[in-house]
Amino acid sequence: MWANKNPYFIYEKEPSRDILCIDCKSFYASVECVARNLDPLTAKLVVMSYPSDSIEERGSGLILASSPAAKEAYGITNISRARDLPFPYPEDLHIAAPRMAYYMEKNREINNIYKKYADESNHHVYSVDESFLDVTNSMALFGKSTAYEMAALICKDVLEQTGIYTTVGIGDNPLLAKLALDNGSKDGKKRIAEWRYEDVPDTLWRIADITDFWGIGKRTAKRLEQMGIHTVYDLAHADYYRLKSRLGVIGAQLYAHAWGIDRSFLGQEYSPKSKSIGNSQILDRDYTRREEIEIVIKEMADQVGTRLRRLGAKAQVVSLWVGFSLGYTDPAGKTGFHQQVKIEPTNSSKELAAVLLQLFDHHYRQQDIRRLGVNCSDLVYATGLQLNLFEDPKKQINDEKVDFVVDTIRKKYGFKSIIHAHSLLQGGRAIARSSLVGGHAGGMSGLEENQNETTHSENLYRL
Repeated sequence: MWANKNPYFIYEKEPSRDILCIDCKSFYASVECVARNLDPLTAKLVVMSYPSDSIEERGSGLILASSPAAKEAYGITNISRARDLPFPYPEDLHIAAPRMAYYMEKNREINNIYKKYADESNHHVYSVDESFLDVTNSMALFGKSTAYEMAALICKDVLEQTGIYTTVGIGDNPLLAKLALDNGSKDGKKRIAEWRYEDVPDTLWRIADITDFWGIGKRTAKRLEQMGIHTVYDLAHADYYRLKSRLGVIGAQLYAHAWGIDRSFLGQEYSPKSKSIGNSQILDRDYTRREEIEIVIKEMADQVGTRLRRLGAKAQVVSLWVGFSLGYTDPAGKTGFHQQVKIEPTNSSKELAAVLLQLFDHHYRQQDIRRLGVNCSDLVYATGLQLNLFEDPKKQINDEKVDFVVDTIRKKYGFKSIIHAHSLLQGGRAIARSSLVGGHAGGMSGLEENQNETTHSENLYRL
């Protein structure tokens, strides 16, 4: 069926379920508040990396999470820094260092509560603080006749068991539930919002900022703006074929989403054709010496290489992203640089490091560096060793054996049981970051599996 040559959606024929998208309100900050017997809604608390009372060190502190009261009092967000807080710090402001492993534990605890209300196939963990539940077939088991009543029951259960407040978006599909959560529930007193197909003109089309619509970031918003599309309403009533011509499959998807259409199911398995493996970090200070920066790049190549080998994957494209220190711009007005290169498939830490250092050498011009990122993409999956005819085969086999031994030791005894000697030099970050999760305090993301590792420097093996 067509209207004005555009596809026309018949809601009666679209999937209609009772989907809940549940968010733990200011999760990291709330967990820290509960641990301190504080009310997550009224206490002023921030979770901040590198917390320090020293004026010289305050610039390193990144605010990872803030309680609602702290955001309102100080006008901060989750991308603010220590310098954005009043100093000296107010007496009623609580500052907590991140504990990522503890947050993961709380995440599991809360998701176990969700599993009381939906089985495995109807439960999907979206992020550390958000989950989707399909409660269509389970409401009757709890004596509830509406999804709203079910959402209120789950929120009450989580609060009573953990002290964490939750917000919920309800929709006919995951998209509507997510949009209801992001744009309707978080500002309401009841913390529950329900968006259905019939509500689309009064909900979706009235989202104030198009970047608040799921799947539209600043770059996509700019491309849409060039096409005369400024709002979600404009998107829903744009020329479908022009959208698809300009943006490809993404354009067609955005058009459908603007009408509230999402035909995915929570139990649906999805296997990506390819994925990427990356690692990025904000350094604890400005790095001004080339040799120190190169040490960090080699450490990051080692971590990414380890993760590739665990997946049985090899990278065909390697990328390096370098961010200069805050406020620093080079003569060309840039605040950093990003370069990538296509390579022969590899997961060798040594080969990845060599490629990354070559990229760095070609583009580094003595800038002060504060951020680094490494990414390996265009992955292929193979278990055998493909020899390079232009290199000594014995050397290639020996390098492969070294990586295997290192991976085996680290898997059994922990990352710090065997490290490269350069990580002991000034500027090395691998040892300090080995207790991190996702780049923050709490475990080594992608590397740590054994928590019972030795931490004494005299027991470290040096490569």
